[in-house]
Amino acid sequence: MTRTKWMIAAVGAVAALVAAGVFVLGGAGSADGIVTAIHPDGRVEWTDARFVKAEEQGRIAEQVPGTAHKAVLAGDVQIFTGVGSWCASAAAGLAIGSDGAGANPCTRAEFLATTPDSLYAVKITAKGDVVTRIAEYYHP
Repeated sequence: MTRTKWMIAAVGAVAALVAAGVFVLGGAGSADGIVTAIHPDGRVEWTDARFVKAEEQGRIAEQVPGTAHKAVLAGDVQIFTGVGSWCASAAAGLAIGSDGAGANPCTRAEFLATTPDSLYAVKITAKGDVVTRIAEYYHP
């Protein structure tokens, strides 16, 4: 294999791994996830999520096996929901961003008081082992 072909193949492989969420360039990034545990001390656990075709509502999130993650919520973590069913401080009505993730802010305390089964899939942003942002996707 020539050096040019090898470099093209390597760049393509890295791009595929980044797109798949296997690793994130720069040490910080966002990924889709399903929260599996919320601990009172601020630790959170999740698995990667993938969206698959569903008979009703077009698509649904499902856990990706073997992708468990653990991290701690930053003291200033930003948390958002679409409709605020578990978040009393969220404004009334639906608020979502262009990516389908919630835009109603919630408090860290409200998130810690909820249970994983109250949440749908989330877009989770972490830097190392610290979660800096969680935005719950809207799902009717």
